[in-house]
Amino acid sequence: MKKACAIFAKLIRTVCIPPVMVAALILLLYGRQTAVFKTPTEAVVAFCLLALLPSLAYPCSYMIASVRERGREGQRSLAMYFSVFGYVLAFFYGLLADCRAELRMLFCTYLLSVLLLLCVNKLLHIRASGHACSVTGPIVFCCYFLGLGGILGGIAMYALVLWSSLYLKRHTPTDFVLGTVTCLVSFFLSWLSFLAFV
Repeated sequence: MKKACAIFAKLIRTVCIPPVMVAALILLLYGRQTAVFKTPTEAVVAFCLLALLPSLAYPCSYMIASVRERGREGQRSLAMYFSVFGYVLAFFYGLLADCRAELRMLFCTYLLSVLLLLCVNKLLHIRASGHACSVTGPIVFCCYFLGLGGILGGIAMYALVLWSSLYLKRHTPTDFVLGTVTCLVSFFLSWLSFLAFV
């Protein structure tokens, strides 16, 4: 039973890595024909820059010897930097391509989230959970764009990711709360920047 729980917990954390969560969010928002995307091209660009590009860090981590030697820690660091690169490109694409304010807010939220995580984790040496941040983002955006209908599924997903992180001892409850707050602060600042006064 204990082994089965460990396998299930690892599966949850694998499925809920940031690229997978943001990919699911983009597909959902596009599929539901929300006001986020003006054209299919914008959805494809968002998918490539927010989901596909950061996910390339995982195969690349096996090809770079210095990263491979550091194991999971090296893989996480590389994923963070790939995410920063993709999110910066997405943010400037949103500005230069004259995207809707809703899409700019989404891009800005992801960029601020990863920058805040970097500051907290690398500069302050406090472990804020990237998994918590990555699962909170889709929940917040689904509630904002689609209403409260999907909140129960979001809460269930959040609870599973929290349980898996604690069960595998990857994070403490404080780490998880910090990751959650990072995303919420990023969303609020992005909303203020792009939609609050429209």
